[in-house]
Amino acid sequence: MRASIFVFNFSAVFFVVVGIVYGFYTDFTEMAGFPALVLLGGMSGIIGIYLWMTDRRVGRQPQDNDDAEISDADADYGMFSPWSWWPIVSAGAAAVAFYGIAMGWWIFPFGVVVGIIALVGLTYEHDRGDFAH
Repeated sequence: MRASIFVFNFSAVFFVVVGIVYGFYTDFTEMAGFPALVLLGGMSGIIGIYLWMTDRRVGRQPQDNDDAEISDADADYGMFSPWSWWPIVSAGAAAVAFYGIAMGWWIFPFGVVVGIIALVGLTYEHDRGDFAH
């Protein structure tokens, strides 16, 4: 995490300095680049400060230890069903819905209906059949 803190805080300082220099070169008349660079520096600073405060609260992370093993950073990411077809149906529903937004609004409700069915199927797939709890 310490490397990320350095990268984001360095980026914040860099973008603010470059934004100010850019502002002087354009006499602060060009109102797209200067504010964009300064705001980008501000957003990088926000992330850097958040990571710094989180690092103070949490302490030393496995990625900061040069002798750490991969298993030191293991976490429980949840339970996933490798046999499930519902994620594919969800992706298809999203594709139909986005296609409907792009090509014709009459297609969009079909994607929404299939998406609701896929969401219900994905939610309740462990409550019925061979894999019921």
